[in-house]
Amino acid sequence: MRHAVKFAPLLLAAISVAWAQAPPAAEREVRVCAAQPATRLIDWRLTPAEALAEADKNLDALEGIVRRAGESRCDVLALPEDTMGLLHWETGNEASMIQVLPRAVERMLARLGRAAAAQGMYLVCSSDIADPDGTYRNAAFFLGRDGKEIGRYYKVNLPLHESSRKRGGAFPVFETPDLGGVGMLICYDMVMPEAVRSLALAGADIVFVPTMGGASYGGQDMSRAAFRTRAVDNFLYLVVAMRGGGSMVISPQGKVLAEEKNSNDIVMAVIDPFGGREAGDALNSQTDMRTRLFRERNPAAYGLLTDPNPPVLKKLPETTTIEEAVRVGGKTLTIGNERYAEAQALLKAGKTEEAVRAFEKLRDEFPRTWIDRAASEQLRKLRSETERHHK
Repeated sequence: MRHAVKFAPLLLAAISVAWAQAPPAAEREVRVCAAQPATRLIDWRLTPAEALAEADKNLDALEGIVRRAGESRCDVLALPEDTMGLLHWETGNEASMIQVLPRAVERMLARLGRAAAAQGMYLVCSSDIADPDGTYRNAAFFLGRDGKEIGRYYKVNLPLHESSRKRGGAFPVFETPDLGGVGMLICYDMVMPEAVRSLALAGADIVFVPTMGGASYGGQDMSRAAFRTRAVDNFLYLVVAMRGGGSMVISPQGKVLAEEKNSNDIVMAVIDPFGGREAGDALNSQTDMRTRLFRERNPAAYGLLTDPNPPVLKKLPETTTIEEAVRVGGKTLTIGNERYAEAQALLKAGKTEEAVRAFEKLRDEFPRTWIDRAASEQLRKLRSETERHHK
């Protein structure tokens, strides 16, 4: 006890020096931004050369968004998943992807990197990548203020219809002097709470999420709540970039700091990546709640989380195979819209019987997709009208 008293003044002095050297919160503030560009999807019927030309046009528009973000003094800008809009083209041209994706990604990183560097801004963007060995992956890229790549993340959690891609196997965190630890996730990763927790445990202060969808099943409101929950569960900042709308910045306390409703808007929030984590309970509060949260875990009890075949799967029959999900998903992203529009045209032309047959065929060809659900609803309405006429 005497030793503790003896060294206490030295300890207090060291702490005082550390506090004195730490920059005030205002000097640690950065402007984090997320874009929601208008939808610019590249037609799957185009040749590889035409697809590359369209990707270049999309990059023209994206460079404009990067400039706007710089003019707004953004320190970092996140762009959505499938930044160049090539996904539908890829789905219909798997055999030709190697002719397009490497060159397109090279152009994206070069052009957007230069645009961001001109503004002195970090950048997060996303694209599928194809390697000569046939590997096909979904990646997010983190570029520094000089426009050069700091690192990349490969999507770990894949929905069934993306099973032709190779899964990532890690959740890297990239340390920066002004943003703190930076992590990235892509779309469906957010449905898995373990993904955000893995980044938080690795030291992420901010997680950027390029996405085309939400963080849960159950609609927009539920997804928004899930994004907020992922942030507060781990006391980190979450920056969501979504095409067309839905982009937002969320605080470590689960508060939506900024969001916009209109396509082509840029969402912006001024944050302190090293602060804003005050929380606790009646017995113990912390300036950074992570100092408690991650010490209070009981990892020894969590072994089931890494079991690839947990007991619950024995209770739940498989409803579709991976092969079927990939096949149906590919058709949905290419010919699906047209086939549904053709059935609708028959209905509007008064060719009811032909429309019924077309909707029934759509249900067979696109099971468990939005096309199946929409066709089912049209058939329900048609049959209900037929029954009323017969009464």
